[in-house]
Amino acid sequence: PAFKNCVVSGLVLAADGKKMSKSLNNYTDPAEALDKFGADAIRLFLMHSPAVKADELKYSDEGVRDVIKTILLPLWNSYSFFVTYANIDQVTVTVGQSGEGEVNPLDQWILSVTQKMVLDVTEAMDAYDFSRAIDPLVGYIDQLNNWYIRRSRRRFWKSDSDSDKAEAYRTLYRALKTFALTAAPVIPFVTEAIWRNLRLPEELESVHLADFPVYDASLRDEGLEFKMATVQKAVSMGRSLRYQFELKIRQPLKSVEFVTKNADERKALLEMEESIREELNVKKVVFHEREDELVEYRAKANFRTLGKILGGRMRAAGVAIAALDQGSIQSILDGATLTLEVEGTNVELDADKVLVERLEKAALRVLNEGTLTVALDTEITEELHKEGLVRDLIRGVQNLRKESGLEVTDRIVLRVGGSPSLQAAFELFADFVAAETLSVETRWEGMLLGGTEIEAGKAKWLARVAKAG
Repeated sequence: PAFKNCVVSGLVLAADGKKMSKSLNNYTDPAEALDKFGADAIRLFLMHSPAVKADELKYSDEGVRDVIKTILLPLWNSYSFFVTYANIDQVTVTVGQSGEGEVNPLDQWILSVTQKMVLDVTEAMDAYDFSRAIDPLVGYIDQLNNWYIRRSRRRFWKSDSDSDKAEAYRTLYRALKTFALTAAPVIPFVTEAIWRNLRLPEELESVHLADFPVYDASLRDEGLEFKMATVQKAVSMGRSLRYQFELKIRQPLKSVEFVTKNADERKALLEMEESIREELNVKKVVFHEREDELVEYRAKANFRTLGKILGGRMRAAGVAIAALDQGSIQSILDGATLTLEVEGTNVELDADKVLVERLEKAALRVLNEGTLTVALDTEITEELHKEGLVRDLIRGVQNLRKESGLEVTDRIVLRVGGSPSLQAAFELFADFVAAETLSVETRWEGMLLGGTEIEAGKAKWLARVAKAG
């Protein structure tokens, strides 16, 4: 054959769906777009679009901005995090690709998913499927930035170095370099900048002179990947409940409660209980054996499936199904078949013929996905309310530190003011505020003159920070 592979791209149209035309002037000047967004952003936007699958693409500057916001900036934030703290701690990483053997589960996990990313990208590239090759890169940035680094922050923040802190540096270094090698064909300039700053003296000067990484199956731990994916699913469901019922993540809650029919899921959640508690900002994690401990069931007949079988007896069947007790409904959910007599005819009921609604109990807010049910106890006590106010204060003080140009390790003197109710909250959690904001001295000053306002629900804190002398 004349060729073994044929790569066909689709038409790139203007944002309004019309063909780009000089006379219509319905497109951004390419030179201006490159100056404004950078070549990597435009390249990634085009490669991760229908155009590489021979479909039409409506180009828009907004689409390129989304690539920067959701992909390139999070990647750069991960890289900047490493560089910032490595410089503070004067870290010299000597390990290359092989590593020294990680013991922290978080490190083992990110190195495992790093290799999965390498494998998935390699297979897609070998198949000339460029869009599919980018999906693992995008997913990996999210895992690195929004899970590994966030869950490991306190390891980097330790004032004293130890083996765990050194392992965290070593792992993040390896992850960033492997990603740069893997993503170099897609975002050549960003990965080149990362590589040149992180490479060892004996390594090649450019990422584009180095070999593409080879998948290392010895670093994979699919059991650990399943466990972390289970925890992430549970946390995602919990956050979804918070969002749905307008419970901001900084507001602590009494508990998150789980029911799962999958023994492996339950084991994973039990092992990662502390991580779940921190991620969902709850005081405790509770496990139940049965879903009906969280919700009450209500059964309804599925008219679509039963109507064909029962015809005129459908009305009577609907009444009988609505009267089913909790145990009968639970047995249907568990996969059993229930025999119901309707006007002298036996009807076999299963999950296809019965629709089940879940009614939340008390202050619980419940969400079910497949085998996993998650419930948040939304009753907010006075102490939990006060802690939520204080967490708003901490978030505001952290922003003030950045705006004041303070280094991440600088100790500060903190002055706080506000209403009497805020004072009670501050005094209850003063030590917590000091620890989270690196304050060597905190003082309540009521109506603080010159203080910056920090919103906390309907209340407003006043705060002022200064570098400790």
